[in-house]
Amino acid sequence: MSDKIVKVGFNVIKDNIENDSIEDNFLMYDNFSEKDEVRELISITDYPIRLNGITFIVFCMEGYIKCNLGLKNMVITKNQLCIILQDQIIQTTEVSSDFKAGFMVLKRNFFNSHNHFIETINLHNNLIKHPFFDLSEKEMQEYIQIFNKIKDKITDTYHTYRLQIIQTYFQITFYNIYHLIVTHQNILEKMTQNNSAMIYDRFIKMVEEYYRKEHCVKFYADKICLTPKYLSSVIYEVSGKHASDWIHEYIVLEAKVLLKSTDMDIKNISEILHFCTPSHFGRFFKRYTNYTPNIFKNC
Repeated sequence: MSDKIVKVGFNVIKDNIENDSIEDNFLMYDNFSEKDEVRELISITDYPIRLNGITFIVFCMEGYIKCNLGLKNMVITKNQLCIILQDQIIQTTEVSSDFKAGFMVLKRNFFNSHNHFIETINLHNNLIKHPFFDLSEKEMQEYIQIFNKIKDKITDTYHTYRLQIIQTYFQITFYNIYHLIVTHQNILEKMTQNNSAMIYDRFIKMVEEYYRKEHCVKFYADKICLTPKYLSSVIYEVSGKHASDWIHEYIVLEAKVLLKSTDMDIKNISEILHFCTPSHFGRFFKRYTNYTPNIFKNC
């Protein structure tokens, strides 16, 4: 891989690593290496993308980057590490001029020989709730050192055990991440101890699972054995949004991804999202975005 990083967005990185010609199922990007020319690492996109089969490990050394991860507004700042799981939806909204970061980008196939990373802890559920972690200066320096060692070993193509050494460095990284997750587990458990928070947590998990087919609050209320009115009041109390708003925002986000990232026509998208007609879908989409699906797809 070239050390020269031109203006790169999550979508460009995604396209690169989805290319089957990329060896070893991973890529490394940064904009802090001591090169003749330091170029911009991340660009802002005006639409969300789905990271199909790709996991990002991001550590920020300077500045900040603002993203929408699903429906969450997220800011990654200095001395923070963020893990963006495969198949999540992300959109970059703002990048500071002094932003410096390293990216470990892993294809789904990479984990075939690293099942311990997925199975040792219930990684997915923890990272969905809390995708980024504060690092001490010492921890950050360790990540930078490992990152640089991996980059150096990538270029050492004549080394007989090159891949084994790189995998060992990744294992060290993963075990450091385990430590961060375990450290935060108690905090996450305390956040869900009260009844309202538990109801909200169950509701969001169900919306993430069913929003393409089920658009009505009643469906989710029945699943939790509550009345729609009571569920809506609890969701509003915890999040400041109505239950129906959460459902509709998930639908709109998925619609944006399908419109921008696929060749599907409006009719197919409306069917996938279980609208009775394309015109019904069009009115819904325009109500929440001020654009018709066709205009959004082609802008």
